[in-house]
Amino acid sequence: MKKLPLLLVAPSLFLLVLYVSTLSIPEPRRIKYVLSSQVSVIKIPQIRVVYRTVSSPRDILAVRCEAVVPVTYTRVVSLAPLTPSERKKKFIDLVLPSVLIVNYEVMRTRENLTKVLEKLRRRYKLSRAEREFVESILSRCKADSIEDVLMKANPVPPSLVIAQAAVESGWGTSRFFVEGNNLFGMWAFKDRSKVIEAKESRVPLKRYDSILEAVRDYIYNVNVGWAYSKFREHRQRSFNPLELSRFLGLYSIEREKYVRKIRKIIEKNNLTELDLCVLDPSYIR
Repeated sequence: MKKLPLLLVAPSLFLLVLYVSTLSIPEPRRIKYVLSSQVSVIKIPQIRVVYRTVSSPRDILAVRCEAVVPVTYTRVVSLAPLTPSERKKKFIDLVLPSVLIVNYEVMRTRENLTKVLEKLRRRYKLSRAEREFVESILSRCKADSIEDVLMKANPVPPSLVIAQAAVESGWGTSRFFVEGNNLFGMWAFKDRSKVIEAKESRVPLKRYDSILEAVRDYIYNVNVGWAYSKFREHRQRSFNPLELSRFLGLYSIEREKYVRKIRKIIEKNNLTELDLCVLDPSYIR
């Protein structure tokens, strides 16, 4: 006897098998939930940083605001022999690229954290890379939550950074700047593996391997240090460097006098123009 196809002999049985098989297919949300634990939304910023040494002020690369080459310097010289106008120009050329690099890194960190937070709000499972990333950031920023980090981790106006660096280093003439790339008068309270001894104090100053490292430490200090909580709160509402400078009085024992110095440098030298500068995109991957 000739056998008929299963679909003709028992159509109801075939439909039953088909229906049951569809029940084993996960829902779209379940698929996303499973995949989210394997695929990370974290994207680490890739900047091709150019490292250079300075034997003479002529070695400092001039910046173009519309496309700043991400160059930083591992060794510098005093800018004291230059005229005041030349000194300021070279100082800005030397420091600005590192400021833009660090601000770019901070912005990418914020983007990564925002993506992870959105993932959590949708109740998706984090990947191992995402969990490790969040844990490391929370620990470094001394924070209890991603929201807390997002309050702390923000860029600092380049004009404000450079104004403070100018005050603390005498526009690139101080001994700490020349000997240790220390632009901001940062003290070494804990780690004393790389320091410069200060003649007037028992607490030594930090020695950095590059200008970029010094800027990273400064922005971390402003973003995390207890003394600048008001600064961070106001930055949520305004990025105006003159307004933000009012909350940096605790940076110096001069307090309000120090704030006036910063504001004067920003205004007198039109430093707010630097807040519009961007990195050359050809160096970013």
